Amino acid sequence: MKVALLAVGNEVLTGKTVNTNASFLAKEIEDIGGKIVHQQVVLDELDAIAEGLKTAYEHADVVVTIGGLGPTVDDLTREGVAQYFNVPLIYDEEVYKGICSYFEKMKREIPLNNQRQAYKMDGSLILQNNNGTAPGLFYEADGKVVILLPGPPSELKSLYYESVQPYFLDQIKERKIKRSYRLCGIGESYAEEKIIHLYDKFPHLNIAPYCSIDYVDYIVSTVEEHEDELQRFEDVFKSILGEHIIGSIETEIDDEIVALLKEKSLTIATSESCSGGLLSSRLVNVSGASSVFLEGLVTYSYDSKMSRLNIDSKRLMAFGAVSEEIAHDMAKNLAEMTHADVSVGVTGIAGPNGGTELKPVGLVYIAINVKNKMFIDSYIFNGNREKIRQRTVAQTLYLLYKYIKAL
Repeated sequence: MKVALLAVGNEVLTGKTVNTNASFLAKEIEDIGGKIVHQQVVLDELDAIAEGLKTAYEHADVVVTIGGLGPTVDDLTREGVAQYFNVPLIYDEEVYKGICSYFEKMKREIPLNNQRQAYKMDGSLILQNNNGTAPGLFYEADGKVVILLPGPPSELKSLYYESVQPYFLDQIKERKIKRSYRLCGIGESYAEEKIIHLYDKFPHLNIAPYCSIDYVDYIVSTVEEHEDELQRFEDVFKSILGEHIIGSIETEIDDEIVALLKEKSLTIATSESCSGGLLSSRLVNVSGASSVFLEGLVTYSYDSKMSRLNIDSKRLMAFGAVSEEIAHDMAKNLAEMTHADVSVGVTGIAGPNGGTELKPVGLVYIAINVKNKMFIDSYIFNGNREKIRQRTVAQTLYLLYKYIKAL
């Protein structure tokens, strides 16, 4: 089933309101086997709405409109749909009684303009809104279906689950199935290079990568008929990228690290320079982290490294704060001070200044001491200061996950 989304509203078109409704609907409809083939946003004007419908039906048989069902003069979606289908709007007394009841429950007097919401296209079905005053509408004519939903996200979501999703489930004959994979410690281009041949090997699957600073996500979908092919893909995919897969796209690496520490009865402490506390913040954001997280230090200056971590001043002068040796000392000394089973030392040059030919901006050393076994990795990250710090933390989290899980 091909579906188009038509958002109505000047505030959406001009960027004053982010269209989270379209994102929600697209994901939900795609998840149950529908195909979103078109999206657009139009002004709060009759001709714009009618023209928007005309364009949408060039791509789809079902159009879902978003917004424009309120009581004010610029809420014109009902009128625009009626104009496109050349049908009159009729007053529905039962709908108005429902609106009155809504206001009575709140012990508020009903404004006169809310009466506008009791009008519907002649021949349309009312979709009851239990969370607001604007009912949804369903109308079908000449092989075309339009579903009108209100703009407030809580009302739209409730109406979708109660009235719209059942319609789609009934109409969509081929159910979509999908699996997702969350990867860490690898860039999108490197991951794609490793599995590029799978696109041709599994032609009935839709393989979609999504990239962020922390993760590379893959969502792989197909219809139920090709479930065996999906399973074969997963077996091959995991054999190629298994060391980077931490779970599905719902998995957060912070949660996984804390869970691993609890499972293995380990404690952790962190010492950070260039990341400035971002690493410890990620860990303590996890509920229950207090049972495993002992301490987090931000030792940014030479003095703080010497006073807080007992770093030897001679080694600092000999190797510099951004070096494998000092990262090692940060993790080692922290373990001795806190008796943590896992200790981390992170030092680097976030920029934009401070880089040299030998130690460029983006150079980072990550030392992780796990039960007295030291791992030290170095990287050169690209981007501005914020991105370098974020990428440093993302890579550190992946290394923590990797080394702790291997115990």
